[in-house]
Amino acid sequence: MLSIELPTNIEKHFIDMIKSSYNGNVKSAIISLMKMHDKYRWKEQLADDVNAIRKEVRRKGGIHSKDIESAIKKYRKNKSNSDA
Repeated sequence: MLSIELPTNIEKHFIDMIKSSYNGNVKSAIISLMKMHDKYRWKEQLADDVNAIRKEVRRKGGIHSKDIESAIKKYRKNKSNSDA
């Protein structure tokens, strides 16, 4: 069983949401949260890619499509190496 400590106002909001949207079923609410996380996780990757592009553009003083592709490849390679 999962047990977490939440601030009182967050816990109340969470309980109210479960009651109104999930008929009080905590398990369904958590499963839905996990599905949403899986569905929208790509946005985190996109934000990381955009930040890498901006950093590389600032460093080089200009922007070209070749520079963008290179920055993304470099970032993803570094990220995959650091995740291993």
